[in-house]
Amino acid sequence: MTDIYALTDNAILAQIGQELKKARVGQNLSQQALASASGLSAFSISQMENGHNTSLMSLVMVLRALNRLDVFEELFKEKPISPIALSEYAKKHPQRKRAYKSAKASTTDDFNWDND
Repeated sequence: MTDIYALTDNAILAQIGQELKKARVGQNLSQQALASASGLSAFSISQMENGHNTSLMSLVMVLRALNRLDVFEELFKEKPISPIALSEYAKKHPQRKRAYKSAKASTTDDFNWDND
């Protein structure tokens, strides 16, 4: 497995481009077919596959057309809160007490107009 932190930004773009090309070829799609499916131009697809800078929107559009949006799943995972962090938060931000009427509170039936 490649140490992604050891790669330059341009090397990462080149790697992403190679992976996009592998996914496209694996689905037996031409660049033109992927362009049509994604709403981009064939030139944009070629530029992405060759590791040229592109917009994040274009990347999302291509990944959607390739049914590979799953590569973003890690970004959208909710991180669990540790019990210690939750306890420390509760100490710093105590829950406010709410005023409320009890179940035995007087009702309109208990009210008497004659009582002043």
